Amino acid sequence: MDQQLVQIIEMFVALVAALIAYWQRNQKVEAKNETRQVVAFFDPTDETVTAPPEVVPARSWKMSDETRRWVLTGHDATNQASLLRQIEEAEDKRLTHYYLTYQPTIRSKNLKIPN
Repeated sequence: MDQQLVQIIEMFVALVAALIAYWQRNQKVEAKNETRQVVAFFDPTDETVTAPPEVVPARSWKMSDETRRWVLTGHDATNQASLLRQIEEAEDKRLTHYYLTYQPTIRSKNLKIPN
């Protein structure tokens, strides 16, 4: 092969390697930024991230059906409606931590948290 052709091929290979290295570096920086945002979102002492990053799955702020049924167990219809409304509001705001309130009634059972 001609010496100039070999040099052109080597330069092309070096350019491809440089482009791959640049792309990998960008992926690494992006992953670090996403990780930092997710950690900040779930850190209760960090108030800088108030909305969940796109990479956070909905299960982080959506209450499961089983838990929802457990929360509603033993409450009258008025309290159930109030609790459901509070849950929906918290899920709309994508909150991961919130408190539910209800009006105790004479018939309310003392519920124990299952292990």
